[in-house]
Amino acid sequence: MLLTLATSAVAAPAKRYALVYTWNQEVRQALDDRSKLARTLSPPANRQLLIVGRNGAYGVVYPLRGSLGQARQLAVKQSHALSSAGFTPADILPEGTYSSLYHLQLAIGSAPKALQPDYQRIAARLSPDDRAKLQIEQTGARSYALVFRCWADKAEAIKIAKQQRSRLQGKQSPTLITALERPGLVNAINPARIGADPPLSQQAKSCRLAVLPAKKDNQAGNDQKISKSRAAGINSKIQMFLKEQRAKGRLQQRDMAAMVAFDLTNNTYLASLNAQRSFQAASMIKPFVALAFFDQVERGKLKYTSTHRQMMEEMIQHSDNEATNWFIRQVGGPARCNAVINGQYGRTFSKVRILEYIPPGGKTYKNSALPQDYVQFLRALWNNQLPRSQEMLRVMSLPGRDRIFWGTEVPPGTLVYNKTGTTSYLCGDMGILVTHSKNGQKVPYAVVGIVERPTAAKDYKRWMETGGGVIRGFSSLVYEEMKQNYNLL
Repeated sequence: MLLTLATSAVAAPAKRYALVYTWNQEVRQALDDRSKLARTLSPPANRQLLIVGRNGAYGVVYPLRGSLGQARQLAVKQSHALSSAGFTPADILPEGTYSSLYHLQLAIGSAPKALQPDYQRIAARLSPDDRAKLQIEQTGARSYALVFRCWADKAEAIKIAKQQRSRLQGKQSPTLITALERPGLVNAINPARIGADPPLSQQAKSCRLAVLPAKKDNQAGNDQKISKSRAAGINSKIQMFLKEQRAKGRLQQRDMAAMVAFDLTNNTYLASLNAQRSFQAASMIKPFVALAFFDQVERGKLKYTSTHRQMMEEMIQHSDNEATNWFIRQVGGPARCNAVINGQYGRTFSKVRILEYIPPGGKTYKNSALPQDYVQFLRALWNNQLPRSQEMLRVMSLPGRDRIFWGTEVPPGTLVYNKTGTTSYLCGDMGILVTHSKNGQKVPYAVVGIVERPTAAKDYKRWMETGGGVIRGFSSLVYEEMKQNYNLL
């Protein structure tokens, strides 16, 4: 009997533990915390953070599935990084003491366009708050779903599914799927244009050589498409802002700044300071490397496999230099990448130059672009006019570093598609922000902020803080302008 008991005790499954970082009453705040934690923590924790539920609150959890000792060791290891980012040390919870959360899958299709009728029919019956939860998402390489993001435990999700069943009008019943924050394609595809566009698979090929008109830049606020009143207002604000930044020491006398903003709804420039001056690109060249690669994929010269997908995420989300060089080699080297960009897209991008692999230590100073080239890239990307636009948007939306959202006046819940760039000479960010108006409409706009020094910074960390602070201040200024124009939240 003693032997039997001892054997049973040894065979009993050991408890497994998870680390929980925050609890919030609002899921939007939990999502914001998860994004910030993803920037703070090291792999693999930063890539496996889950939103879970407990007693009506939403938590951000790393499902370590380790022993109590392992959980304690990791919690101690992470404590300094968490403290630096404004978080308290992680709590340790046994698995099973929190609930998995679910979304509802209302319909499935082989292309986003096939789901647009269902989206429009169901959205018309929803309140503005619930309408924002309805998204078309890519769930696989060639599969899409209409998803209602309810962030509910299983019991509550089943209850919501019963309510949604009546809205499907005899179509397939809602099914529960794991709650994840996937990029919503409905943001990038205007439902009003359904039926006017070719399938996405054809768009990339037919629009691959599409040309967007070049923009002429005459300094801040003087773009030909900006109305005189708006130009005068934002021009004076930018000039006052720059004067303040120099007074505070964030900008030195010889530092050069580029500040460009573009309203993607009305296709007009909001601000255009030094948009036609060439700047070092730093890591902001990486989306152009991705474009050169996807151009070759669409032409049938290269393939996009699961390995390529992983490396693409490393290059864009984590700004991995080796992954970047890997893609440059795939295309055929820097000169070949440069030839693809300038040969196929030379009338869209005025002066993108891919001249070197990323050197050891990330000291890349030869690659360059105009700020207006980033705007044209983002504009074409948003309008599905580049090869694999949706995939590039997906990767650019993954949690990572940014200087146009965190630490700005832009409100929580704003979608961010961006790529930063930093060297000891340059601090920059280029991206799309998708804000919300008070009537529930999504309002996208592009922001490009760059600060370049004439000499290398001696204190790299302080340089990132001061340069990033200038860009964040500019992004806040642009948001306030958009808020007035569109009655944003």
